[in-house]
Parts: sequence; C-alpha cells; structure tokens
Amino acid sequence: MPGRVRTRRQFALFIAPTGRGQSGPLRISFVARASEDSPVKVAYAISRKVGTAVSRNQLRRRLRALMDQLNPQLHPGLYLIRCGVDTGRLSYEQLQQHLYQTLERADALA
Repeated sequence: MPGRVRTRRQFALFIAPTGRGQSGPLRISFVARASEDSPVKVAYAISRKVGTAVSRNQLRRRLRALMDQLNPQLHPGLYLIRCGVDTGRLSYEQLQQHLYQTLERADALA
C-alpha cells in the first residue's frame, strides 16, 4: 500500500518533478527516488469545485484503491495526483483508465 506525502520537504520536491502526465481531468507530477527500497508515496489534491466533502472523500478512496492495485508496477518515488472539476463525474472504470494513461505519460510505470 502506498504511503502518504506528509512533509514540507517532500512537497517542495514537486517544484521540479521527474515526470508529468495528464489524461482528462487528472494530472500527475512524479518525483523519482534514487533507491529501489524507497516506498511509493502519494498525495492527492482535490479542489472543492469537484463536489461536496462526501464526493471528494469517495474520489480519494477510489484513487487510493487504484494506486494500491498499481503499486507493484510503479517506480519508487513521490506522486501528486491533481483532480480537475470533472473528476467527480467519472465512473470507476473511466477513472482507472485516465489514471493509467496519466501514469504512462509521466513515465511512472515500470
């Protein structure tokens, strides 16, 4: 299960990401870590424009489940997933497809 990006120092690394990708309303910034032992850590940026707190939390849970599924395929590093306004309207399958395409475009998949 991927960990969480927590510290200010970790968030500062997203200023110069290793890779970026976008598909539909999802955008990802990826910062590669040097060692293979480094865990995958993820942060989610979901605007209030996406919907109510309930819908934002549901979206976050869906993204966590998808990232957990993809964890063996991900390069070690830090991931920032930004959700656009229309992300809340996507079905689970559409969200999965956009997330996979976004990760491919960011060169974050092994």
